[in-house]
Amino acid sequence: MLTKIFENVAVSGIACALPTRRVFTDEYIKHFGEDGIRKFKDATGIESRYLSNGKQTAGDLCYVAARELMRHKNLSGDDIDAVVFVSETPDYKTPSTAFILHKRLNIKEDCLAFDLNLGCSGFAVGVNTAAAMINGGAAEKILLLAGYKSNLDNCVYNDKSATMMFGHAGSACILSATGGGGGGIKGIVKSDGSGYKALMHPVPGERFFDGYKRVSEDGLTYHMSGDDVFIFTITKVPKMFKEFFSENNCSIDDYDYCVLHQANLMILKTLAKKLKIPAEKMPVSINRYGNTSGASVPLGIVDLCGREGVQENLHLITSGFGVGLSWGLADFKINKADVLAPIFTDEYFEEGFEV
Repeated sequence: MLTKIFENVAVSGIACALPTRRVFTDEYIKHFGEDGIRKFKDATGIESRYLSNGKQTAGDLCYVAARELMRHKNLSGDDIDAVVFVSETPDYKTPSTAFILHKRLNIKEDCLAFDLNLGCSGFAVGVNTAAAMINGGAAEKILLLAGYKSNLDNCVYNDKSATMMFGHAGSACILSATGGGGGGIKGIVKSDGSGYKALMHPVPGERFFDGYKRVSEDGLTYHMSGDDVFIFTITKVPKMFKEFFSENNCSIDDYDYCVLHQANLMILKTLAKKLKIPAEKMPVSINRYGNTSGASVPLGIVDLCGREGVQENLHLITSGFGVGLSWGLADFKINKADVLAPIFTDEYFEEGFEV
């Protein structure tokens, strides 16, 4: 059986934080020309992104999202049993960014904290991981944080995918034991290490930009094999969904929305066609935020719930896919009232620069 079923676990809240600086794709005409920009926007759908002020990291954005979500849910640090930070762009090589967030959020010592080094599949894998921990009795309430911020974005002007593709964001999600009182999460996670070279980001940490410059000068920057990633996505992801639907005797008709990782518009359209997802059931947010890696699914949910006409109780199927290669899905229900509006911030952790 491929599907993992966590009957007494619920997603009880989601929040996302973004930098205040909004950058429009048209601003890069001087680097790539009008024709280059038009082709890029046609393929990716990206009109704008939000980028860090230079000092903010994924950890900083996740901190703000978590702080506001905990306030909304009336939770203190004593209520959290585990902090799981999911990102391909941690604040440091060590310690895990989860420990920095554990400190900043004043969470109790009787708490497990760790990072998952994952990119675009991070939210789906993180939900499955946290749900398994709760289902197994290791925790009752978990703070799942997924974020992305790279110092390479917006500075590699010989590569459109590195320069204009990625936006910065941080998300917070609370998963809770329901005590048999409802909830329920279903999920699948898959891996193929033979594709590890398709997406690489060989940099140790994001807090210190100077370290990035040294690595970049040696030619070791962000690498993506676009053709390999495209073929992987449009073959493996539809197959996973079809296996899930067959195994659980369901279809896309059983869900209010299918929230996919916002890789690019071409991939989203191809997946929608292969999976027969109606346009009204597949929200698109990449046009405003860019590809925000592991934060893109929770950001998509936040963006969706800000629209008029979205019902109060939502049954969602979500999926992420990317670096690893890794792909997965998570099926869960959530109340719209527990999804906060996007939070915009310039905050960063000043103490984090003191070594």
